[in-house]
Amino acid sequence: MLAVKGIIQGNTVVIEDEDIKKYEGKDVIVTILDYPYKKQYKEKKVDLRKYMGRGEKMFQSDAQEYIKGLRDDERI
Repeated sequence: MLAVKGIIQGNTVVIEDEDIKKYEGKDVIVTILDYPYKKQYKEKKVDLRKYMGRGEKMFQSDAQEYIKGLRDDERI
């Protein structure tokens, strides 16, 4: 197995390694290391306001006070 670095020119990969000649006629796998055509994903913007005020609240009091109470019990 051999790994070489080259440049694509048209439908040909050009490499500068002279030792490649002994592999003439062998099967190859070409891996492209760069992604010039990245997919452009549209960022979905979520409207959080449509979820606010729905259902019962998880904390009837201030959530930070509740967490502080939990932490006070675990410390020595």
